[in-house]
Amino acid sequence: MSPEYTACIRRLLAEIGYREEPLPSYNVNFWGPFHVWVFDTLGPSVPLWGVKQLAEVEHAAGGISERAYPYAELQLKLIIAKLTAIGIVLDDSIENETLYTEIVQFSHRLCLGEVQPNGILALFRSMLNELSDFYGNDAVLRSLAIFPWMSFLDACLLEREIFTVEVCFEFCAYCNALNMNAQRELKNSQHIRQHCLSTDGPGFSRACTRIVRKAFSFPRVVKLTSADSPQYLRSKSGAPEAYAAWIIKGRKEQDVPLSKYFRALPDLKFYVNFMNDVLSFHKEEIDGETHNFIHLRTRALLASGERGGGINGAWTPYDTLNLLCEEIIAATRRIDKLLSLEECEAKMRGETVGSEVDEVDIELAKQWRGWRDGYISWHFECRRYRLGPIKAAVF
Repeated sequence: MSPEYTACIRRLLAEIGYREEPLPSYNVNFWGPFHVWVFDTLGPSVPLWGVKQLAEVEHAAGGISERAYPYAELQLKLIIAKLTAIGIVLDDSIENETLYTEIVQFSHRLCLGEVQPNGILALFRSMLNELSDFYGNDAVLRSLAIFPWMSFLDACLLEREIFTVEVCFEFCAYCNALNMNAQRELKNSQHIRQHCLSTDGPGFSRACTRIVRKAFSFPRVVKLTSADSPQYLRSKSGAPEAYAAWIIKGRKEQDVPLSKYFRALPDLKFYVNFMNDVLSFHKEEIDGETHNFIHLRTRALLASGERGGGINGAWTPYDTLNLLCEEIIAATRRIDKLLSLEECEAKMRGETVGSEVDEVDIELAKQWRGWRDGYISWHFECRRYRLGPIKAAVF
């Protein structure tokens, strides 16, 4: 656990006035059907995923819906949880060649009105249909909720193309021996084990009678040196407009005029994506991940000559983390002001007379407050992020 990280989180939460609400009581009307869906519908669509993996998906996806959307009605909570679960599975399965090929064709089949042959993508399509129905005649919020999921699929494809390089090698189909010349090219990578030690002719043993080619993906060293490249990629991968749309409209019959939320949308998107990046940084550092937003932005700022706190003034990931926290604080304060959070909460407490905020403002402010604090609480409680020690040190 880095002291710099703990200090950064402590300062961030203090500056935005984070309120930790008690964990909500078990909602059988939500968790019951969601559990059945995860194991009876989602599970069969991803046969390589075991019970333990599905249980972790259930915990993470169900948790964000319950914790961060306390005022959403049941139908929307289930939609949020299901789409989040599908997103987690797709993101974690992009190296699967069959799934990758089907994702490549997803938007094409969607435009032509064709059936999605892959189980999880067919399920994904059906959930988008249900989400569209939820938003009824509200074309703006429907688009905000649905189209980011198309961009999410694009991001899965982009990240695979950008962050991995695929190399093809010759193998014996029977004994799995790698051509020795190809192995030398790979510099004896730990990813490949040679099974035939004696060689004959072009690098294979006499037993190697049927030669095939196999492709392997390896990490690519990426230089996204444009200052905007990391932000662009992140704007696609996080589906932030969708999660923002769910903050704005939590009930099917809720009517929220565009004028009430439009100016806050850019900062809502920012909060959705980058609060997650800050709170997932601890886990990613433990896992040695370097293709996340903080590391990509660090490389871009380093390439631009930005001076930081590293050796000889080099810009470091912790410089980026601190910068990002400052930006989140500023974005949070702007949203609070644009959605009249303080005024609405004062009116709910009966402390304001003659206020111009109305019931629409108050409901929207409540939903923002629910997300604002609940999203952070979910990260601390979700096993995926391993923030238990950080929470103990911060509070």
